Amino acid sequence: MPVITVANGTTLAYETFGPANGKPLVLIEGLTAQMIKWRVEYCELLVAAGFYVIRFDNRDVGQSQKFPEETYFLSDMAEDTIGLIEALDLAPCHIMGQSMGGMIAQIVAATRPELVASLDLVYTTASVRFLLAPAADRDITSGRSTPSRDDAIEEYVAGEYVCRSAAYPQDLDFLREIGGQAFDRDPLKAGNARQSYAVFNSPDRAELAARITAPTLILAGDSDLLIDFHASEELHELIPGSTLRIFPGMGHEIPQPLWAEVIAAVTDKAAQADLRDRKAHV
Repeated sequence: MPVITVANGTTLAYETFGPANGKPLVLIEGLTAQMIKWRVEYCELLVAAGFYVIRFDNRDVGQSQKFPEETYFLSDMAEDTIGLIEALDLAPCHIMGQSMGGMIAQIVAATRPELVASLDLVYTTASVRFLLAPAADRDITSGRSTPSRDDAIEEYVAGEYVCRSAAYPQDLDFLREIGGQAFDRDPLKAGNARQSYAVFNSPDRAELAARITAPTLILAGDSDLLIDFHASEELHELIPGSTLRIFPGMGHEIPQPLWAEVIAAVTDKAAQADLRDRKAHV
């Protein structure tokens, strides 16, 4: 798997899907999640929709650089993402961030608008006010190592239970597979606690969100147990011209039965960005 050291000195592991002449789409994962949680099949569907897909491990998880004994914030993680976009010459690119990844994406879009063609914010928030109790009370954020691969798989599945959707069954086979792969790639998990600190101690982003100018799609589910979906309604109010979709029965995950709708919405927002760009150059 390729790695790259970006401008601020962070080394990130990443993977690409599709031809490089597609529309670049950077996927940013959530708290403690490795890039492999963006399912290969989902990435391939995005490629079929015309995107050149880039997924990567955020700092401190997976195969990206670890930061022992350091405190950092979401703004530092945003600088990592900015560095990746610039180092891979992706700008202006489309960005899709879920949960913590959406928080990072807000900072990127607000502070470096020239890098972002369109923005997709998935069950995320501009404020810790909308983080529900289970978001903080999760073993997965403790940074505690798991003694064996089998234990890690069961712990991963248990940790994902709080992400479940009311209207869609979880794909337990996939979760077990990813839980095993996550252990193989990063068995110590020491970065989980440091990422959690960044989420709960970074400044609110309401003022930043109001500065976002990229065409923005906001997606959430009304059965999310980690982030109150009203956070997405607030983001919609803050970001001028944004589009909001609330999916009934969806939790803190994108269930496979909704992939087609989600990808269609992402594609439409990218097309809106392309149209805006063409008009700007007329």
